[in-house]
Amino acid sequence: MTASTGIEVAGVKEAIRSLNKLEPGLRKQFVADAKQIVAPILEDARGRYPEQLLSGMERNWTQRGNKKFPYDANRARKGLKHKVDTSRKATSIIKAQQTDPAASIIEFAGKKNANPLGRSLDKFGRVSRFFWPAAERQLPKVQAEMERAVLDAVRKVQKEL
Repeated sequence: MTASTGIEVAGVKEAIRSLNKLEPGLRKQFVADAKQIVAPILEDARGRYPEQLLSGMERNWTQRGNKKFPYDANRARKGLKHKVDTSRKATSIIKAQQTDPAASIIEFAGKKNANPLGRSLDKFGRVSRFFWPAAERQLPKVQAEMERAVLDAVRKVQKEL
């Protein structure tokens, strides 16, 4: 289970594919730039995960053979990653995501149905407790940088053509 957030900018997928066809080095540079652009969201979110949430969260919890807990703030911080995906099935090109299962559960507990875990975690904020507030705070900056990077990529593609 991963928690993700995405920003949609039209034309990115096509520009990245064109970059890859024309010159693979340009695509690699775009991916490196994207990592730097998304970094403020990830850094802000890393600073929001508390060392301890609820007392029982340090215990092991496995569900259907998959380890869900214990919650560890360091693992939650390391679980924040970015991903660039230009496949045809991809709905987002550049994603910021939480890959730690415990942190993902903590983010969304109580979203679909009110439950005791979600109510207990509400003292840390409503659903999407740490990751989304960080994304919302950094969104204008990230969008402006992403638009600049996409326009640069489009200019490079047009220049190559």
